[in-house]
Amino acid sequence: MRGLLVLFLCLCWLAPVLGAPQNTDPFDRDENITEERLQLIEDDIPPSDIPITLNEKVEYFIRYFTTTKREVFARWLARSGRYLPMIKEIFREYGLPEDLAYLAMIESGFNPFAYSRAGACGIWQFIRSTARRYGLKINYWVDERRDPEKATHAAAKYLSELYQEFECWHLASASYNAGEAKLRRAIRRYGTRDFWKLCRYRYLKRETKNYVPKMIAAMIIAKNPEKFGFDVEPYPPLDYEIIEVPGGTDLRAVALASGTDYDLIRLLNAELRRGKTPPTVASYPVKVPFGRGEETLAALRNIRFVYYRQNLRHRVHRGESLYKIASYYGVSVRALKRANHLRGHKLRVGQVLRIPVRTQAVLYVSAKPVSPRGQAMVYQVKPGDSLWKIARKFGVRLYDLKAWNNLRGNLIKPGLKLLIWPEA
Repeated sequence: MRGLLVLFLCLCWLAPVLGAPQNTDPFDRDENITEERLQLIEDDIPPSDIPITLNEKVEYFIRYFTTTKREVFARWLARSGRYLPMIKEIFREYGLPEDLAYLAMIESGFNPFAYSRAGACGIWQFIRSTARRYGLKINYWVDERRDPEKATHAAAKYLSELYQEFECWHLASASYNAGEAKLRRAIRRYGTRDFWKLCRYRYLKRETKNYVPKMIAAMIIAKNPEKFGFDVEPYPPLDYEIIEVPGGTDLRAVALASGTDYDLIRLLNAELRRGKTPPTVASYPVKVPFGRGEETLAALRNIRFVYYRQNLRHRVHRGESLYKIASYYGVSVRALKRANHLRGHKLRVGQVLRIPVRTQAVLYVSAKPVSPRGQAMVYQVKPGDSLWKIARKFGVRLYDLKAWNNLRGNLIKPGLKLLIWPEA
């Protein structure tokens, strides 16, 4: 009895402490920034269409991105050139602040192939359930979370809904990270709609508390990188056109036909998970560099393919049905039943199903290279060069460049001399 009394008195003494805001997170301290430091940051802030709050947290991440994570941030800046113009244009269509585009920098560093441990994917890091909620397709062949344009439309819809609910871009951004339900509970629990005040409590995860100051810091640096000592040439925007190719077309064939580096074709079509268009559809829209569409279609007709049955197997998991499995692989339930000699629709957990898929592989290219004409020139390969870069520099097809120099693969070494006919 005496022990219980002591415990009760201890809890009464601790109650005010436990209920008070907790400042154990080093990024949650509410210290004042000196006037000199504040002025230095203010001088470097470009105009923005979202609220900018200057405090210790934002200043910390400005230092963090310009020192500890400087090399990583430089890569983000370079990749931003590919996607920022497209993202800002889409956000304008939805009536959103353009500077929300920098959320993608924090989410993924503008990497469409980025995956998180939680299974989030793409430049906007959608989890599967949220992606499907906003119309993004995910199956064995395609993951539209990796399509920057489609994913940006989905992100714009989601952010619009979040702002309608929270009426504050800081809260909307935080809920994009933590989920709207978590933010609702935090607001109800602590009776404030001020993001910075919510950060004083332990309820929100550290990742969410850091999310908004990271975004503000990244935006301040990215809109004026030279002032922070960055000398980065952003990659040019991905300029492309869309062509229809048969289902099952290998992206290596598209690269070959368009005279383009395979890595660029893969980047343009990042949503294709298997390096080919879904073999379960008659045709599929593929992106190729702008101005290469007709040339690619013509060359594809001169590429001979060998068709074969791909050996796919699927192990049945709890909760799966024939319809769900067939939809995931893009085949009909009837074809799936026929391939596995099934009469009914019942499946057992652990059962292995054969997936009937026909696909294709490149056999050879029968198209002839362009005959050399005009004045030939000799180019000596420099460090950092690739055949694709050299072909683009001189305005010739990659396929022709390789044929003129009897090259089979794509690897070249510095010092190698190449014959080029720019007028061909």
